[in-house]
This record gives sequence, structure tokens and C-alpha cells, in this order.
Amino acid sequence: MALNKNMSLWNTVSKTNPKVTKKVKFGREFTAIDPHSQIMCATEQFGPVGQGWGWEVVKEIFTPTNEFIVLVRLWAGTRENFYEQWGQAGLYIDKNDTRKDGDFAKKATTDAITKCLSYLGFNADVFLGKFDDNKYVQEMEQEFKPKAPVISKDLVGKVGDLAKAYQDANDMAQIDQLTNEHKELFASVKPFTEQTNQLRREYASAKKRVEMNDNPQPQAA
Repeated sequence: MALNKNMSLWNTVSKTNPKVTKKVKFGREFTAIDPHSQIMCATEQFGPVGQGWGWEVVKEIFTPTNEFIVLVRLWAGTRENFYEQWGQAGLYIDKNDTRKDGDFAKKATTDAITKCLSYLGFNADVFLGKFDDNKYVQEMEQEFKPKAPVISKDLVGKVGDLAKAYQDANDMAQIDQLTNEHKELFASVKPFTEQTNQLRREYASAKKRVEMNDNPQPQAA
């Protein structure tokens, strides 16, 4: 079955890393998405803000119920290719409407940007309610879990060569020279426990062997 090209972007950006979400209770419980993660994801797809994509506030409304509403126009690719959506935020952060929220404009704009991006499929799994399913969230945690680094064959070969050189070393000067000449190699294998331990063992073994040769034990009478 041929892939639907119209769903290409949607399928690329629809899944959400649970680490950039949090449960919020505001009248009802829902999953909120970190806005900066959305900006980063959109930048990955379209390019830097202002070049590959961006937004502008088209209209601002202050309501009698102390809410601030904005109409945001988001464009992607070219400014002629745009989408519009409303966003809103309360003017105050307390129930008595005495403490004004200094970020009300930012929050309303962010709300609108999030909604605009959702039209393109960004974080679609959240908007489709999939994050209400704990099993799905666990699957996403595994999918976004950082992959263990994989060591290259070239690096394995270099580790083997240095290990052999330690085995053939005849004195501490030679051992120290090998260590100093391969500082970059030691740094490169730090993420790989097996190779790091191998070099440490060979270094310690070579050092012990040389010290024993330099200071032989007296023969028993």
C-alpha cells in the first residue's frame, strides 16, 4: 500500500515525548505540552523562526470576564501559506481577580500557536486523547528513551591495538608515552564501559609487570 504523501508531516510530528508534557487541572484535567519543545520541533521541520516559519498576532480582545483573547496567524514555508487560531488566557492569577498575570499576553499567544501547530499534526497524539491511556504513554516513554551508544569497529580496533601495545611495553616510560599519546582514545571510549575497563586492566597489568621486573623478589635461600 502506497504511503499517503498528505500525511507525511503529520506522521513525522504526531508523537510526543512524555517528558515534555505534564498533567494540568484547570476546571478539567488535561495534558499540557511544553511550548519550547513545540517551537523546537517546528524549527526542525521548517527552519528558524522568521525564516522557515513564524506567526503574528492579528487581533487582540479584552473580554468583560477578564480574559485576554488573541487571533494568531501562523505561517510555514511562505507567508502566504498560513493558518489562524484563537488563544486565550486569564488576566488574573487568583479567583478574586486582584493579582494580575504579567504573562497573560504570552500565554494567550502560546495557546494560539499550539492550536495552529496542532492543525499540522504536531503532538497529535495528545490532542487525540491518546495520553489518557497509560499504556500508550509507557510506549512513548520507551520509544523516546535515549538509545545506548554503539561503538564503531574502528574504535574497537584502536582499543585492541593499544591493549596489545601495553602488553608489549618494557618500562614505565613507554607505558606513560602510550597513555599520553592516546588521550583522545581514552576520551572516545568513556561511554563504553567494556572498552574503558579493558584499557584500565591492560594499563594496570603492564604497570605491575614492569614494576615487578624492576624490583625482582629475592630468591629464598
